[in-house]
Amino acid sequence: MSDTSAARSNRLAEESSPYLLLHARNPVDWYPWGPEALEKARREDKPIFLSIGYSTCFWCHVMERESFSDPNVAALMNDEFVNIKVDREERLDLDEIYMLATQVLAGQGGWPNSVFLTPELKPFFAGTYFPPLDGRGLPGFPTVLKSMVHAWKERRADVETQGEELATAIRRHLAEIEPFSGPLPGAEPALRALGALREQFDGTWGGFGGAPKFPTPSNLFLLLAFADEREEAAMMLAATLDAMARGGLFDQLAGGFHRYSTDREWRVPHFEKMLYDNGLLLEIYARQHARSGDPEASRVARATADFLAHEMTAPEGAFWSAIDAETGGREGAYYVWTRDELDLALGRDEAAFLAPLLGFHEEPFFEEERYVLHMPRALDVRARERRTSSAALLEEIAPLRARLLATRFRRRRPATDDKILADWNGIAIAGLAVSGAALDEPSHLDRARRAAEFVLGTLHGADGTLLHSWRAGRGRIQAGLSDYVFLIRGLLRLNEATAETRWLDEAVRLAEEQERRLGSPRGGYFNSADAPDLLVRGKEIF
Repeated sequence: MSDTSAARSNRLAEESSPYLLLHARNPVDWYPWGPEALEKARREDKPIFLSIGYSTCFWCHVMERESFSDPNVAALMNDEFVNIKVDREERLDLDEIYMLATQVLAGQGGWPNSVFLTPELKPFFAGTYFPPLDGRGLPGFPTVLKSMVHAWKERRADVETQGEELATAIRRHLAEIEPFSGPLPGAEPALRALGALREQFDGTWGGFGGAPKFPTPSNLFLLLAFADEREEAAMMLAATLDAMARGGLFDQLAGGFHRYSTDREWRVPHFEKMLYDNGLLLEIYARQHARSGDPEASRVARATADFLAHEMTAPEGAFWSAIDAETGGREGAYYVWTRDELDLALGRDEAAFLAPLLGFHEEPFFEEERYVLHMPRALDVRARERRTSSAALLEEIAPLRARLLATRFRRRRPATDDKILADWNGIAIAGLAVSGAALDEPSHLDRARRAAEFVLGTLHGADGTLLHSWRAGRGRIQAGLSDYVFLIRGLLRLNEATAETRWLDEAVRLAEEQERRLGSPRGGYFNSADAPDLLVRGKEIF
């Protein structure tokens, strides 16, 4: 486009991804990834600027406001590059390839992922977020653009060499692994992993390592596997689940977990909420209750399932992908409170009663003199101090929580990424199936059934092949390995919980489709189907 007015829509206006639509009124002449953009780059012999992100990525939003909405920056981009936007949650195959390129070139990765490619799709320079101006030892995005233009026009041979060397390294890393031979491993790798967790365990605050702290469900599933036979695993699991549930990582009003904690104490989260985190953690807390009888694990699992029902369920019954971290450009604005806001919503006496229970009795610790609600001490400890039971204390504070939640509902809500992904829905189906059985909650099983029915009935092409993504009545992108893995797992859990054989039958059908589409003659599976626009067809051990 020659017109750089933000009032006009670019090609992304025809897309369904909420992340791509966020950029539809940028003055940048964005293309979605596809034949039109790739052919233009080859025909005009222009480098490609590839920007990969996702809708709840905070720094993606920042770069969109600072750089991609700037007409002067857009003019430079439009004149010298073919500019392509990709939603990483739609194109996992592209994200894998070009995130590896960024990690090699920049020494670290992240989103937005900003990669410069030759017309042959070979990366020659990459980074993540670039600020709008030079400063603090970092080049601003306009400086990076001008440097890339100079390199492409004046040092073309060096650029081509760099791109070829990096492409070779990527192919080698993601190429087909050697077939396995020899005896299958026993318990030793799992025991080594357990030992590594023991070394990293935070005995004071739970979790592993320092800040930032992620829930990392794979670690928790490993601890669950050992918990009944190894006391140390049971201890680390219980301490971590308790600390996460009492912290700001867990939404103390509406339920559901935020993405990760920015501090060691789990108090201040990065506020986006992802379907896959909540589906996995729902299953883990339900399993913990089933094995230990812990009432808090049951409470947290039920609250997480309620959050999925109330805030992440599409009218069709499947689950949306994510809720944004920011509102109006402010991280966590929807979730945090000043003391005056709390007093006004509750009344001073009720606020004084609730303050030590939900962590706003001391000095504010978040930006702009605000609090993140959390439980500084365990519920049963607070109950004993008040000579009551945990259940009675929860009942006493329930109306106050409801009052705060009603106040919060009147705020401007963060955006929801309402696309439906096969793999993440499989994760949520598994979580609800397990919790429905473990907590004796038929409504959880009903929600899992509805989601499974929608995904199986809607997310497929004309030939019946599973699709990865669906939004606004449109299915997109053939399924990759993660779609089959997690959807099959969800269907198996649903079969186990309900004894309904139709879910097992569908799992078998999908496993056969996975074998046919993604299976390798040498064993194992490719991450996606072969395609001419992929630098390499990835197949890696993870």
